Amino acid sequence: MEMITELYRLTRRCEVTAILILYGLLRLLTGSILAHEMMHAWLRLKGYRTLSPDIEEGICQVLAHMWIESEIMGGSSSNATSTSSSSSSSTSSKKGGRSQFERKLGDFFKHQIESDTSVAYGDGFRAGNQAVLQYGLKRTLEHIRLTGTLPF
Repeated sequence: MEMITELYRLTRRCEVTAILILYGLLRLLTGSILAHEMMHAWLRLKGYRTLSPDIEEGICQVLAHMWIESEIMGGSSSNATSTSSSSSSSTSSKKGGRSQFERKLGDFFKHQIESDTSVAYGDGFRAGNQAVLQYGLKRTLEHIRLTGTLPF
């Protein structure tokens, strides 16, 4: 049997068409999941090469953690300057007016990310978070793009 071979260049195109999330989850949990999944989408759309699970899941967990932090620690925001005449109980859910319950819930979700024992999500988060704290998010992402690893 004769085999004919020829060069064929594969072009991989990655498109993100949707992010699916369960309905009915708590606001902070929904937001952190969206931040995590949007980071996956951003990495794909920006052409990051195939990353190891600990790098990719870790940096996505860093973004989820950062989002929760911004929500529970955020002081005044553009919401605080709203001139809406319907200032009902919904104003207590705006930044700067978080209930103690929501702050504690956010702290719990952050703790879950910080103490995760899995290699990809837990160890990946701790390494990624250390890099972001040391070098900043932009420089960390640039290093990941260039090398596929975290800066140390």
